[in-house]
Amino acid sequence: MAVRKLLLRIAGGAVALAVLVPGYLWLHGDFRRWDNEAKLDAACGGLLDRSVMREVLGEGDVTVRGWDDTPHHVRCEVVIGGGGKADVRVADETAISVAGFEPFLGGREHALAVPVGNGWSGLFGADSGDEDETEGVTTALTLHCTAGEAKTLMVTVTAEFTDARPLDDPANRPVYARIAEATARKVSDVRGCEAELGERLRSLPLPVREDEYKPLADADGTCAGIEPVRGVRTALEVARNGAPYERCRLNGADGESRYGLEASFGSYAQAFFRGNRDSYRENLPTGEDPAHHRTRGEGVSWTTAKCPGGTALFTLFASGDEDDKTSALLSGDLAHERAALKTFAERSAKAHGCQAPKAP
Repeated sequence: MAVRKLLLRIAGGAVALAVLVPGYLWLHGDFRRWDNEAKLDAACGGLLDRSVMREVLGEGDVTVRGWDDTPHHVRCEVVIGGGGKADVRVADETAISVAGFEPFLGGREHALAVPVGNGWSGLFGADSGDEDETEGVTTALTLHCTAGEAKTLMVTVTAEFTDARPLDDPANRPVYARIAEATARKVSDVRGCEAELGERLRSLPLPVREDEYKPLADADGTCAGIEPVRGVRTALEVARNGAPYERCRLNGADGESRYGLEASFGSYAQAFFRGNRDSYRENLPTGEDPAHHRTRGEGVSWTTAKCPGGTALFTLFASGDEDDKTSALLSGDLAHERAALKTFAERSAKAHGCQAPKAP
């Protein structure tokens, strides 16, 4: 009888375990799912699209790192196990006055970021500019608000994947930009921005590598129309397609940069003005002088124009140092430089619906 009771207890315990263990595992899995979804919903102040985060980065466990957010600048990093991660920043025009905040310029040293296009004002870039780059691929989108408290909202997302997704495969590039696009749409809605949004991003060009230069006479993008400049042989450029920041690089016979031309619009221009005001260097554009042509030994010429989104800034940087008498800084043809800046600024301003650039 005692043995029978013992067997019955053992059997009862086995039945209970058979019921409780799956139940526990089901509840635990359900809680994990709920916890992961809750983290995604709360990340970056609720500005992320959970379904797109899952679509792009997979169904793994979620880890979120947050920063000390302000009403004008929100940042978070979302890591999804087995899929990858996304560093997301959302800022309005007020954030440009905060030290440490800089809009994305894109691979300044090794490559030129390209316009996102497709009806968006934005940039797409990878730090190294290598075709097989799979880390640090950034998409930055600028929203021009027609309602709400902010005039401009900037969404910047740097995406990385656990598996290799080379940029030279055209199918991979829109995937890198997918989170930025979805976040921009949600930000416009949540913040009451009512911006004019672009199309779904189904194709993007490659960032332009520094070895993709062409003869200056063949330039048809941001360097188009510039007449011959003494010491310049080739140009490195991108398409002009509504980006808030544009570059044209004029190279010498050795392939090295001799002049750099840049156009900055809206919050990008304001960020440069703020940075120059905070620096200790003289003869830089701060927003006070509308235009300036450099003298021998000075490094920068600039002009400005009135645009729908505020003052735009157009700059020419002469490369070199004071010890190199053959550098553009010391030996550049100032008349040629002025003509190059004038052409660059006029074409860029016209493409962005701005007034004619100022003359010094």
